[in-house]
Parts: sequence; structure tokens; C-alpha cells
Amino acid sequence: MKLLTIGAGKASNIVDIFAKRGAEVNKVKLFKCYTISNELEELKKLRNVPQENRFYTVWKEDLPDLRSVINSIMSRYEIYEASLVIADLTDDFSLFSSISLFDELERSMEEPKICLALIPDLSNPERIEKVRRGLRMLMRIYDYLFVFEKRNNYEDLIIDSFNILSLVGEIDARKKTSGEVVVDTSDFLNSLEREGFTILGYSKRRLSWFSKIFKSEAELRGERTKRMVDLLEESLTNLSARGDIDSAKKALIVFSGNPEEISMEGLFTCIRRVEKINGEMLVRYGDYPIPKSNFVSSVVLFSGIKKFTL
Repeated sequence: MKLLTIGAGKASNIVDIFAKRGAEVNKVKLFKCYTISNELEELKKLRNVPQENRFYTVWKEDLPDLRSVINSIMSRYEIYEASLVIADLTDDFSLFSSISLFDELERSMEEPKICLALIPDLSNPERIEKVRRGLRMLMRIYDYLFVFEKRNNYEDLIIDSFNILSLVGEIDARKKTSGEVVVDTSDFLNSLEREGFTILGYSKRRLSWFSKIFKSEAELRGERTKRMVDLLEESLTNLSARGDIDSAKKALIVFSGNPEEISMEGLFTCIRRVEKINGEMLVRYGDYPIPKSNFVSSVVLFSGIKKFTL
């Protein structure tokens, strides 16, 4: 999934990480990275976003005028399957730029418009009302809204989980292995609910080849299933924000990594685990195999959430 990725204000640092660590397929970057700021020093600190993809704009009040920025981006005639605007709600410029960006993207492209909102750690209840106001503003306009709390290692959680989600549906010319259940871009987009917000969970395990020695096929199958269930459970404790997943309308489970370690039995066991959270939730699932890799990872997505658990 090729994403037009734009970071505004303080959110530019996340786009800078995508520019360095974002997923690639057939040597093509899936995240096309741009940044916008009203502070020149902020733009100078970036290390990976190309100079020609950094935009400076003057902002004093109201919504910044970003039409020329989007016109410049669209003049490059790239193909995108969606746009991903990253906004930091602790930064007024970032928030209001994201609103202006939606208006210009709506004018320029038909593809879905996704916003990734960075919010402060909600362990301080005094912050929650300002966060809610900002999220309501973004929810009203964007097609889909992801929420990430700025807690320890939140940058890694964003990059690792979105890398896997961006790979679904992509075909690697060197890879000759298909997944147990093929999941593509439409599955990802159909797992997103327009009302409410979305959160992600992520986990990863390195594989030890020595653990296979002197074990029967039945033992190995059991270990694969248990590992997948354990990964899912870890993902549920490593969520991007304290959203009330019990009220989620939709979910998506994606496993990635060594195809020999991803099984249908494990997938179905994980599906049943998620369905127990909310029997009315629509659960989609699949995997993205990476032959000869030495890991297995899990991403779980919950959408249609309307409240936090504080």
C-alpha cells in the first residue's frame, strides 16, 4: 500500500523515521514522505526526508494556507492508495495544519484520507479534555483516525505496526510464497470504521532454530500455535492508546514473518480470542510471509472505538 505520508509541525520527526525505516517492496518505498513546519529549525533537524520534500510555511492564526504545498506534491505524479497525515495534538500548528491538509487533499485526490494523531500520555487526567477536543475535530473530517499515546517507544510501535500493514497486498517479485490467508489493501481499509477511532497493538518474537531439534511434528505444530497466541496476547498489552477495545466495531489480525511458523490453527485460535472480547465485532485476518526470516510478528487493529479507559 503506497501512502502519501505528511508530517506537520512536531509530527515531522515520525515522518523522518518513516523516511529511513519505512517498508520497501521491489526497492520502491511505500511511504512517500513530506514534512511541513512553521519553524525552520524544526526542518533543519530532520535527517532522512529529502530537502525538496520539506516545506516551510508562515502561520499566525486561523488555518495555514497549504494549497501551494499540496499542489507541489501532486505535480510529481506519484501513485498513492491513500494519504497518511500525522498530527501531534500537543502542537497547535500541527493540529490546525492537519485540518488544512485534509481540505487540500480532498480537493486533489479521491483516495482515502487517514490521520494518525499523536496524543500526550493520558496518565495525567488534566490532559484528556483537550485531547478529546482535538480528536473530535479530526474525526469529523478524516475518513479514518488512528491514535497513539506518546509513551515509551511509541515511535517504534508506529513504524513497526504500519510497516506490516503497508505490506499487505504488495507483491515482492523475489518472493514465491503466498500466505495462509492473503490479506490486501482492501481488507485493511475495510477493517477501519469511519465513526470512532482506531488503535493498534504489536509484538514480535525472534526464532531459535535449536528449539526444533529432536521434536516431533505434533510438538512443533503445538509450539507454533502457542507462539502465535502468545504474540497476540502481547499485542493486546502493547496497544497504541488506552482505547476501550470492548466497544470496537471491527478488528484486523495480521501475522508476518517466517511462513513455516504461521499456521491456520494458530490464526483460528487467535480469531476466537479476539471474538471473545466482543462477539459483535467483525474480525478480519491474514498473514504476510517473509521467507527465511528469523522472526514472527503480530499486529492487531481495533476500530470504531469511541472512548478511552483511564
